[in-house]
Amino acid sequence: MSDDSMKQASEPTEPTAASLDEMPEIDEQRFRRRPGRGHHAHRRIGEIVVIDAELWSHFGSAEAVKDALRRVVEDAKKAAGS
Repeated sequence: MSDDSMKQASEPTEPTAASLDEMPEIDEQRFRRRPGRGHHAHRRIGEIVVIDAELWSHFGSAEAVKDALRRVVEDAKKAAGS
């Protein structure tokens, strides 16, 4: 074995008490793990919709699709109100 491999084996793998003392404690609510499935268990995604490729080529992004659908809903509300 070479001297380098011997040095690596003898080096401590755990942090020293001095280095742990230098680390600040983080006690903010946003860094704590929430109970449940995961960090975002409280969020609801909604329905997932598959858009045909021929339609997707006209939009190109999820935001463009959402904007178009919002306009359709607004137009339908205006037409129903008239």
